[in-house]
Amino acid sequence: MFNLELAIAEWRQRMLAAGIKSPVPLEELDNHLREDVEAKMRSGWGVSEAFAAAVEEIGPTGDLKSEFARAGGPVYERWKQAMRTLAGIPDYQLATNMNVNTPLPASEPRWATYVKTLGWVFPATLVWMASNVFVLPKLREICSVANTVGPKPILFILALSDLLKYHLPLVLVVAGLVLTALEWRARGWARRRRLVLGATAFFLNSFVLMLILAMLILAVLASIHLMDRTR
Repeated sequence: MFNLELAIAEWRQRMLAAGIKSPVPLEELDNHLREDVEAKMRSGWGVSEAFAAAVEEIGPTGDLKSEFARAGGPVYERWKQAMRTLAGIPDYQLATNMNVNTPLPASEPRWATYVKTLGWVFPATLVWMASNVFVLPKLREICSVANTVGPKPILFILALSDLLKYHLPLVLVVAGLVLTALEWRARGWARRRRLVLGATAFFLNSFVLMLILAMLILAVLASIHLMDRTR
């Protein structure tokens, strides 16, 4: 009977023999292989056929080693790991001399990735909504009284926030349709899901931080103008 864990362990041994020994690339390949096998099995493939097809799609070990070398080696890995940490994406840091015959935990289910992403963006979303309801209208009123016009970068951030606010239902519908299409049809999406969603959460959180900073700067400028007028 075909033993999937043993087959993956032997495949990992071939990866190590080919020179792919850094933890991050090897774990990414392992996760991608497991996700691809699971997707094929859900489509009706047998476990051995699914494994063989997934290994073939990943490619020969020599080609993989060349691709990772072109990507920049350790520097690229450190940069990617740092970006994942900032984005809140979990990563598996394993020793390079790990026992390849030890079964690895199953790849993260898709629902867990989406739940974690929502958890990361939920606080920033609440702050953004509260700012649009309670802070920005009053701040604009104060700026109007003080005859204050903010710098172009600040005006751009505020305009982008307004655009998102007025078209939020459309944005959510389009995002839902795109994610549904990717889950349904896109090959390789399972391998990139955590990275894409984590990066999206990172940029959304960064945008909210920039919005807060823009409001603070605009409030300071308006207060300076008001103080000048009262002197």
